[in-house]
Amino acid sequence: MTTNDRRLHLVIDQPEPGDWLGRLDVVEALEAAGWTGDAEVPLSILRHPSGAVWAVTNESDDSCLGCPNGTVIEFPGSTPTVVVVAACLAAAHPTT
Repeated sequence: MTTNDRRLHLVIDQPEPGDWLGRLDVVEALEAAGWTGDAEVPLSILRHPSGAVWAVTNESDDSCLGCPNGTVIEFPGSTPTVVVVAACLAAAHPTT
């Protein structure tokens, strides 16, 4: 690994059965990747410098991702953490 290597390695622990964490799992992973919480609701809306925005949209943990190109992707609350995080990371760092 060189000093220019910008790979991100995330470890996302699965909650114990019955534990409710909201989408805190996604929030923590995105913050580790350089996203920042919104000043008003830091645990519900996160922004990336690229213009990508991820937000929890209701109490059922549904969320959505606003991509820099204007595309909006909606995730049901049952969407696995790794899928939501992967989509957010891809949106924030599109290939050209």
